[in-house]
Amino acid sequence: MTAYDTIIVGAGSAGCVLANRLSQDLDRKVLLIEAGPPGGHLYIRMPAAVAMAIGSKKFNWHYQTTPQTHMNGRRVSTPRGKALGGSSAINALVYVRGNAYDYDHWAEMGCAGWSYADVLPYFRATENNAFGSGAYHGSEGPLVVSHPESENPAFKAFINAGVELGYPYNPDNNGETQEGFGPFQLNIKDGRRWSSANAFLHPIAQRKNLTVMTDQQVLGLRTDGTKVTGVKLANSRNIELISAETVILSAGSIGSPHLMMLSGIGPADALRQHKIDVAADLPGVGQNLHDHLEVKVKFRMTKPLSLWRHMQFPNYLLAGAQYLFTGTGVCRQQGLEAGAFLSLDPNSPAPNTQLHFINALAFDGATADDRGHGFAIDTTQTRPESRGSLSLASADPRSAPLIDPNYLAEEKDRVMMRDGLKMLRELCAQPSLAALCGDELRPGRGVTTDAQLDEVVRNTADSIYHPVGTARMGTDDMSVVDPATMAVHGTQGLFVADASVMPQLVSGNTNAASIMIGAKGSDLILDQIR
Repeated sequence: MTAYDTIIVGAGSAGCVLANRLSQDLDRKVLLIEAGPPGGHLYIRMPAAVAMAIGSKKFNWHYQTTPQTHMNGRRVSTPRGKALGGSSAINALVYVRGNAYDYDHWAEMGCAGWSYADVLPYFRATENNAFGSGAYHGSEGPLVVSHPESENPAFKAFINAGVELGYPYNPDNNGETQEGFGPFQLNIKDGRRWSSANAFLHPIAQRKNLTVMTDQQVLGLRTDGTKVTGVKLANSRNIELISAETVILSAGSIGSPHLMMLSGIGPADALRQHKIDVAADLPGVGQNLHDHLEVKVKFRMTKPLSLWRHMQFPNYLLAGAQYLFTGTGVCRQQGLEAGAFLSLDPNSPAPNTQLHFINALAFDGATADDRGHGFAIDTTQTRPESRGSLSLASADPRSAPLIDPNYLAEEKDRVMMRDGLKMLRELCAQPSLAALCGDELRPGRGVTTDAQLDEVVRNTADSIYHPVGTARMGTDDMSVVDPATMAVHGTQGLFVADASVMPQLVSGNTNAASIMIGAKGSDLILDQIR
């Protein structure tokens, strides 16, 4: 039986950071296991290919939710990355930390040591930011954070329309303030995706004490009572057992709680229903699932400023060839380079709405109506109140779990999405954007009443792929992970560090926060195992 000091399950946004930090001690034997491939494919490297990366059967787990009660029974796509870099290998490359309020609220919720003042040093230490070094940014870290290259007038029209509507221009939503319209920062280096694997794993690939396994699925944890002693690994013929002093789950908000429950760590009654022996009764495992839901307005463009012409045959072949052979051209961008953070509720302690401007009618899945020049803007409630759960469909580790975010269960969430659509219409009526707006494709000019807008939300809203919270940090009875150590309550030798530990969503895209969790979590875990 092969033995290691530490096994890390999942080479995603946080897992690659963990592998880097824990293997710095050359006397520690570290194993990093990833279910997907190495991830060097063109679809992953090329920013413009993000829709193809997400659509790939090779690089995406392709989860779906259960039928959503408050969305007319629709199942909602829940992509999760399956390659070195995890979801940072297939995401839209947007680098957003969230709001200072988010982390201060975590601390108020029982996660001492996770306030904004506590986590800011980790954001600064991990990044090589185009803004340079300062109070809010670092320039010595391996994670490249760049400015958009595009000077497309459509992005400028969106930002200018926001200013015309009365919001501030904000060139740095990761700086002192988050509110306002402006460009997004991106994880792109020299026109290439800069995933967590690129930043934290590839530079240390030659460390002799670090073993990286790809295309290997962990089926469960090895346990001896409440002590975790290793993992069960699938190979071509049988199950391989690998032992370790410590195991760190970094398989994300879907994978980490799923593996715990398969291994007898979770709600005891639910585990017994699947004839799984209970190692630790933790009712909070799989609970607190929540996600960012978005709904779009779509307009045809009066000017040919979108990415449409590059998406047609043979133009996309020519653009791909230009990128492949010269590293130049439109394929260096992903079409999502500007956005906004604002409050639709005057009583909100921080911006509660995020906008993404998409320079095409569709970003990651087109319909027949998404042809021709046009743009889309989505509105997202950054801190939704609805909570759902993740549970076992079967004791078979190869069966996907039941994913129920319970979208729109809370009235406030429904109102926020409706108000977001109204605000987007106001935005598109401002002079800078109005000049580009042709026909309104969604919601459609005939949609005017609250009831009609609510139906548009139920029928068209989608996830923007930020599930969190299923192994949340805390000290109460429903928490799963100790915020001071990253250890799983009621177990020995088991830790979690990924987006599943977030007690509440951050106000923005979750990749940056997940990387921070990997960095801070590394320090906390090392304090326990040294």
